[in-house]
Amino acid sequence: MLFLIIIVIAFVFQLFLPWWIISPIAFGVALWKANSGAHAFWSGFFAVFVLWILTGLFYTIPNGNILANRVGAMLGLPDITLNWVIVLLITGIIGGVAAGFCSLAGYFARQAIVIPNKAGI
Repeated sequence: MLFLIIIVIAFVFQLFLPWWIISPIAFGVALWKANSGAHAFWSGFFAVFVLWILTGLFYTIPNGNILANRVGAMLGLPDITLNWVIVLLITGIIGGVAAGFCSLAGYFARQAIVIPNKAGI
């Protein structure tokens, strides 16, 4: 559920806001909904990873992968026809790590604010 909430809200907000909007979205959603640290991190990571891979495919396939191949050449990747796949994976990993750590921070912020009552009182 956390995965779907992050991916939908991030998709909508990234249509008209900068790329870094994934950070406060992942933080806020994990602050509200995450069950554990691992759940928060991996949900944030995979939500943005999938979102950015799909968005990259949406933009790169119609133009014949020209821009992605040029970015791959700038990064010093070997001159192969699948540079665009490597560029998309790098992009997804970078966005996923950023969102994953922000989600984890949101979960830990909730743990710091809400102290569970272990005595049952």
